[in-house]
Amino acid sequence: MDLKEKLKKEIDRLNELIKDCENKLQEMQDYLRTSQELALSFCKKELATLEQEYIKLFESDLHK
Repeated sequence: MDLKEKLKKEIDRLNELIKDCENKLQEMQDYLRTSQELALSFCKKELATLEQEYIKLFESDLHK
């Protein structure tokens, strides 16, 4: 499996994780919500970074 495929699978996995977490966050009690929101923001930042790397790889393949 090449790097692009691995990045794509990780991006898909994180997207699903974030979607599930956002849904569960609504049901969570207030005292737990703050730490979960912080963890969710870290996941979103990681996802954005992975998406940027994927775009760079995709663009570099187009220029070959």
